[in-house]
Amino acid sequence: MKTVSLHEVIEKAKRKTEVSILAAGSFVKDKRIGFNRVNILGLELTGFLEYMNPDRIQVLDAAGVKFLKTLRGRDMLENLSEFFSHPIPALVLTDGIELFEDIKNLAEANGVPVLGSGESKWNFIRAFEGELEKLLAPRADVRGTVMDVFGVGVLIEGKSNVGKSECAIDLLKRGHRLVGDDVVDVSCRGSDVLLARGKYPIANRMELRGLGIIDIRELMGIAAVKDIAKIDLIVGLEKWQPGKNYERLGIEEKKKEILGVEVAYVEIPVAPGRNTAILVEVAVMNQNLRRRGIVPARQLDREVIESFKDEHRRD
Repeated sequence: MKTVSLHEVIEKAKRKTEVSILAAGSFVKDKRIGFNRVNILGLELTGFLEYMNPDRIQVLDAAGVKFLKTLRGRDMLENLSEFFSHPIPALVLTDGIELFEDIKNLAEANGVPVLGSGESKWNFIRAFEGELEKLLAPRADVRGTVMDVFGVGVLIEGKSNVGKSECAIDLLKRGHRLVGDDVVDVSCRGSDVLLARGKYPIANRMELRGLGIIDIRELMGIAAVKDIAKIDLIVGLEKWQPGKNYERLGIEEKKKEILGVEVAYVEIPVAPGRNTAILVEVAVMNQNLRRRGIVPARQLDREVIESFKDEHRRD
C-alpha cells in the first residue's frame, strides 16, 4: 500500500490551514500514512476501540474534550492510555484546543505526534484530507499528448512519428490548449477521475521533427497552455492500413483503461489528406452528445428498422 510521510503532509497542509506540532515532534519524520481519510474520535474516548482504524490520523474536537472532562481522572487516563497504545500516525487537536498534560505525556511515551489547529474540525479535515488525497493518489506516466479541446481533456496517443505533435499544433492554432506532450503525469482521484499534468521540465514544451523543441507558452502565449485537465476521451492515432476494418457506425462505445479507470476511446486512422485535428474536434463533440444520451448511429438504426416495418405494413 502506498504511504506518505506525515512531515510532507503537514508542510503541504500549512498552505491551506493552520497546523502546528504540539508534542512528540521528534517522531513526525518517522510516521507514514496510508489512508486519505481521518477519524474523528467518538466512541474511542469511552474505551471502545474494537472498530477503530489505528492507521488513520485521529482528530479530537471540542465535543470530545468536553466528554473527557466528564470522566473521573482515573477513567480518562485509562481510556487515553488504551488509545495511545495503538500505532496511530498522529493525534490532531482542532478548534484551538489547548494541549493538556495527560495527552502530552502519553504522546511522548508512545511516540505519537500531537498536532494542533485553531481551525474548526471541518475546515481542518477538508484541507488535510485534500492534501492526503493528492499525495496518495495512484499515478502513472502515460505516453501521449493531452489537450483541452472544447473544455474536454483529450489524451492523443499513438506510435512514434504517427503525427501526435502535429495534430496538437493544429489544435493549438484552432484555439485549444496544451496540457502536456510526449509524457504526462496521470493521477486517479476518487474512483473514476483521471487528472493529467505536463511533466517537469518538459511541461509547456513540444518536440517537432525538423524544428526541435518549441515552448508553446512563449510562442503562443499563456492562454495556449493549461496546467491540469480531466481525461474524458482517448484518441488513438494509427497510420491507415489498407484492408483493415475501421469503425463505420459507432454504435458501441469503446473503452480503454488507465489506472483501473475506463475512458471512452476512439481510433482515428491517419492518412494524407485527412485533417486529424478536425477529426479530434468532431470526436470530442460526438462524445459530448453521447454523455447526453444522443448516439446518431443508434438513432439511424431505429429509423431504418421503423422504415422497414412501415414498408412491411403497406405490403
